[in-house]
Amino acid sequence: MVTKLAASALSLFVLFLLAGWTPKVPSSADSSAAELTGHVRFLSSDELMGRGVDTAGIHQARDYIGEQFKKYGLLPGGDGATYFQGVEVVTGAKLKEGSELTIADLRLIPDRQWAPLGFSASGKADGELVFVGYGITAEDYGYDDYAGADVKGKIAVVLRYEPPPKNDRSPFRKHPKYSRHAALRTKADTARQHGAVGMILVDHHSAEEGEKQLIPLRRTLGRSDLGLVVAQITREVLDKALAEKGISLGALKEKIDRDERPASVPLGLRASLEVQIEKVTGKGDNVIGVLPGAAPLSQGEHIIIGAHYDHIGLGYYGTRDGSTEGQIHHGADDNASGTALLLLLAQELSRRPDPLPVSVVFVAFTGEELGLYGSRRYVIRPALSLRSAKIMINLDMVGRMKNNRLMVAGVDTAKEFRGILNQAGSALEVEMRPGVARSDHVSFYDNNISVLHFYTGVHEDYHRPTDTWEKLNVEGIEKISRVVLITVEKIANDREPLTFVRLPSPSGMARPTPTSPPQAPNP
Repeated sequence: MVTKLAASALSLFVLFLLAGWTPKVPSSADSSAAELTGHVRFLSSDELMGRGVDTAGIHQARDYIGEQFKKYGLLPGGDGATYFQGVEVVTGAKLKEGSELTIADLRLIPDRQWAPLGFSASGKADGELVFVGYGITAEDYGYDDYAGADVKGKIAVVLRYEPPPKNDRSPFRKHPKYSRHAALRTKADTARQHGAVGMILVDHHSAEEGEKQLIPLRRTLGRSDLGLVVAQITREVLDKALAEKGISLGALKEKIDRDERPASVPLGLRASLEVQIEKVTGKGDNVIGVLPGAAPLSQGEHIIIGAHYDHIGLGYYGTRDGSTEGQIHHGADDNASGTALLLLLAQELSRRPDPLPVSVVFVAFTGEELGLYGSRRYVIRPALSLRSAKIMINLDMVGRMKNNRLMVAGVDTAKEFRGILNQAGSALEVEMRPGVARSDHVSFYDNNISVLHFYTGVHEDYHRPTDTWEKLNVEGIEKISRVVLITVEKIANDREPLTFVRLPSPSGMARPTPTSPPQAPNP
């Protein structure tokens, strides 16, 4: 692996030991803009067909990133002295025999009255049904559908989408530009965190009737390690069962929408839900390059900088607009922008006349959109031991900066981060988010590594074919590169380790903006 090449690589760097390097990107602004534009244009081009996992398009993207790493003189950190690390990814799902849903002794018809969601765990859930509104916990806004509701050991019944916003402070958004709270996997993860053993989704919003309300299995693919059985049901079936109890789900929804206040209630029904899903797997690749620092790779500390380069292909999973299935979802901001910035940082840091005190590992992750597959694989087989990792910096959706505003999540995972960012981001309006958020950095946070997630926020083109390169703010990406470089410089030169902080509650994991589903992002 990379350690075998450490000595020879380090000797090359030592030849250029000079003092006084100042982080900047790169020596010519025009040059860096051209580099960034070239990267994002290629990665989001029609030729790459949306970079869906295990497709010819993403293979081209993989090879392109590997070629750039080689050009910058990075050492290969993948399998067998290559830049590529193989990753098994779930790319499809099939419903197996034995899957069934029974409510109040009525066995429902699959694909007509109910269907599982693709990111459901295989397993069985039996219990009372508890209606928890939209299934949202937004503590920073003071809205919690689970407040006062006991779902432990029970099955949560959750409305699709989210309440309409009542004011500018509201975290909720109107159709079709829903917020992260509407993401299906967010709802399921929230139900699990509150102790539910299962979740049943119901669409009480759209005008569709019967089975047309049910989301196709392929659109909700994802990792099944939530440990939660998740299904969806037509409103006609549930309304009929609730009518005998004198409960109107429609009336409860109207109350929530009107008052923007929870209206959770036990439904007085029991359900038995069993889901058996056969996962269809494909192969992806992380792309890993290592820039040695002043210390030997086997002895010194290192910094990890990552960005996922996969997207959702033709939109058969993950699209925010079902009518666009079959169209190329270009993924310029999500996440050709982060990948381009990763390459720019690798290029700039490799140009240093003197090596940093620590090594830097650059990782382009695969399989993020389907559930953090690439980063989960990397933490199992890292290029350098995670014990020597000082920080993981994640770049995900950094291409739509407005008004010099940059968001950074994970700032409370190390006591030192706020002070560092106050200096590094002094030229920008840096909005520091205390939560960890949801993207590849979570895999590292779960391994007790402090993380920072740089992003510029969600927009109407998120997970739609219209996320194209010409809408990117390339100058904004350059500005972010300066913030990241200064951050890297400060952390690299601090001999003291960062003080890792484990956030105290599940809300610390809440995603401040829907930047990459690990979520099955269909609202």
